[in-house]
Amino acid sequence: MSGPDFGLLWQRAGFQVAESLLSVGPDDTYLRVVLSGVVNTLTVAALALPLATVFGVVLGLLRLTRHPLLHRALALLVEPVRNTPVLLQLFVWYALLLQLPSVRQAWQPLPGVFLSNRGLAMPLLHGAGGWMVILVATALVLWRTGRQPRWLQGAVLASGFVALAMAWHAVPPLQLDVPIAAGLGLQGGWSLSPEFTALVIGLTVFHAAYIADIVRGAVLSVPAGQVDAASALGMRPATVAAQIVYPYAARVAVPPYANQCLMLVKNSTLAIAIGYQELMAIVNTMIAQTGRAIEGMTLAAGFYVGISLLLAFFLARYNRRVNRHGIEGTGPLRLRHRFGLPALRADALWASPVRAALSVIVLSVAALGLWLGLRWAVLDAVWAGPATACADAAGACWAAVTENSRLLLFGTLPAAQHHQASIACGLLLLAVGALVWPGLRLRWRLGVAVAAALGVAGVLGGQLVGPAPLPPVSWGGLLVTLALSLAAIAMALPAAVALALMRRSPRRWLRWPATALIELSRGIPLVAQLLLVVFWVPLLFGGDWSGAKFQLALAALALHTACLLAEVLRGALQAVPQSQTTSAQALGMRPVTVLWAIVLPQARRIAAPAALGVFVGAVKDTSLVMVIGVFDVLNAAKAVVANPGWRSYDVEVYAAVALLYLALCLPLAQLALRMERSAATKPVQRPEGLDPLAAHAGQPPVTPLLGTS
Repeated sequence: MSGPDFGLLWQRAGFQVAESLLSVGPDDTYLRVVLSGVVNTLTVAALALPLATVFGVVLGLLRLTRHPLLHRALALLVEPVRNTPVLLQLFVWYALLLQLPSVRQAWQPLPGVFLSNRGLAMPLLHGAGGWMVILVATALVLWRTGRQPRWLQGAVLASGFVALAMAWHAVPPLQLDVPIAAGLGLQGGWSLSPEFTALVIGLTVFHAAYIADIVRGAVLSVPAGQVDAASALGMRPATVAAQIVYPYAARVAVPPYANQCLMLVKNSTLAIAIGYQELMAIVNTMIAQTGRAIEGMTLAAGFYVGISLLLAFFLARYNRRVNRHGIEGTGPLRLRHRFGLPALRADALWASPVRAALSVIVLSVAALGLWLGLRWAVLDAVWAGPATACADAAGACWAAVTENSRLLLFGTLPAAQHHQASIACGLLLLAVGALVWPGLRLRWRLGVAVAAALGVAGVLGGQLVGPAPLPPVSWGGLLVTLALSLAAIAMALPAAVALALMRRSPRRWLRWPATALIELSRGIPLVAQLLLVVFWVPLLFGGDWSGAKFQLALAALALHTACLLAEVLRGALQAVPQSQTTSAQALGMRPVTVLWAIVLPQARRIAAPAALGVFVGAVKDTSLVMVIGVFDVLNAAKAVVANPGWRSYDVEVYAAVALLYLALCLPLAQLALRMERSAATKPVQRPEGLDPLAAHAGQPPVTPLLGTS
């Protein structure tokens, strides 16, 4: 196999990019085409990231309300968004946009803004780019000279006025171009395709839900004593929020917010599934034309790693700035201890005119939404029959789901083996139920899960049920989603422990490879990792791997989950007091015994809530395997929608798939929330024999953590 040859970047591409700020034609080189993909990716991030931040902050602050109805209504809106795959949400937004009126009957939510089945058209400010560069440069110069002597600040300010006067003649003047209806379409302004609009809306809504929880959690982590002291000094609420709450909340919120920024940029690769030509879609087309997978995927991976490192650098600098001053004497009492779930009491609903008005508004909106949803989903719905039976229906066409249920559940598996796949799915769901059931001890959970896994192996192998074995190449639908997610989690657990221990090792030959692997996996989008595995494994090892896509997808998903889980476990290991390790070694325990009996049991309890969040992400990430041709539930839904007879009822099909993912992810998310609340209220326990205060007081030792549920 020859080495990489990037000379193809100067070859003629032969295709054009339909939508880009950088115009590209068939005669342009691959380099210009790739650059247009980079511009498209950055455009998506530049629009979605500020919108997600603004909506997330507003939603997070609204979720701090003490009105019980509004509090529960907002939580009810956030949970479905957080517990369904972002790719599925993109499909839903895309389907809804395509069902909008035509351009001639376009909606106008604001003057000059048109929303139709051709996308979004909005005013465009020509010449804004040059002025934006000048303003940013001026702000940076003034910020850097803010602590300099007054004479230097005056000189810089005078130079800035001179530069602005010169730029007034050099930079093109600002011109507002407003779209107007002309003929059968629109002219002027900035027209965004349905694919681009769905991508921006989907990423904004998905990440705004996570940012809202970050903002809410950060505010609730503020020490209550500081707020009480500020109020006792007579500070106004706005001053308390700006001077007391924000500085502390920013310390808590910046690191997880940085993760959301990185995830949003990486999730822009999902545009490949809805037809928008961002970088991954263009690289995929280039590989299909030239067969140069190594070069194409190296370019894509290098860009995403670079943009991730750049974002991480700036966010890390801001994080250091908000942490430049220490906070002492904060005390154990936080705002979350005062602002729990508001109770549904009469005084909380009708105590004041404002509360009463808000209660009436929330109840009215909820009643209207419930009635309209009930009419559409149940009363006026069509539940069975061909596609023609839904032609005149005023409600949902659930016949698109019921008539294609076998395709959604089993894919292209032969009908004679459907019962075999059904039993395997039932055993896998039994394993999930045993693991999340709160009343079972850990040993019983693991026992039932292992027994169910052995039963699945026997059923799929043909030893227990069925006329013949079921190889992974024939799996489809629900079986792929369940088997892929559970197998990835099972494989990721031991790998995550090994990676976390290697990264904490004092030996460089262990620490550096683990660090590099974890950071690369976190920096490269999972879609790119799936394509990397599919393209590189046949090139490196040869042979025909077309029948092993399930195994390749499992390897990529397990590695990605293991790297995320390793960081969670590393943080938990750091939280275990070093004094316990020192005390255990002083008692003569070997390092391996200390790790297994003392450190890992405590780290497991500390890491459990965040680890369950990683598991929820792994279940949702299985939806991404459709980009490499694995026939999971979401790919089966795409096959149903591709049928011309059912194409108009894609919202119903995607809604059914969303309910399936919600049923799988919501129990895990709720278990993580319960464990997090329990960990916040329980006192820290020490393993048996390592509690010197209890021993000196003649009290019985604390129950050991090892083996507890």
